Amino acid sequence: MEDYAFTVMNKDRKITDVEIRNNKVSVIKYSMQMDEQPFYGGPVDLERVYLFLESRCMDRNRDCLDEYLDWLGLDEYNPYKIVKKTHGVMWEDFFWLRFPGEDITWKDVRIRGAD
Repeated sequence: MEDYAFTVMNKDRKITDVEIRNNKVSVIKYSMQMDEQPFYGGPVDLERVYLFLESRCMDRNRDCLDEYLDWLGLDEYNPYKIVKKTHGVMWEDFFWLRFPGEDITWKDVRIRGAD
C-alpha cells in the first residue's frame, strides 16, 4: 500500500485523521462516540482501513461497475482512488472524507438537499 492520508468528517465536524506511511497506520480520534467513529475499538491496521474505504465505495460486484469506474476516470477498482473522487459520500449518512490540501465543506460534497 502507498502512503495515504485522509480525515473522516461528519458533516463539518472532524471525526478521525488517518495517515498511512511505510505500511504503518496512525489514527487520531476526535470523537469517541461509537455510532460515529469508524475505527471504534480494537487496533487499526491496513486491512481495517482498506475495508473502511471499500465500505464507502460502490460494491465491486455491481453489474454497472465498469461504467461507474469509467465515469470516475479510473481503469481499476481501487477504493482509495475511488474515494479521492467521490469523497466517500453515501446517501444514507453524513460521513465523508477530506484529503490533505482540500478546503471543502459538507455543503460542497453532499449528494442530497439541505439537511
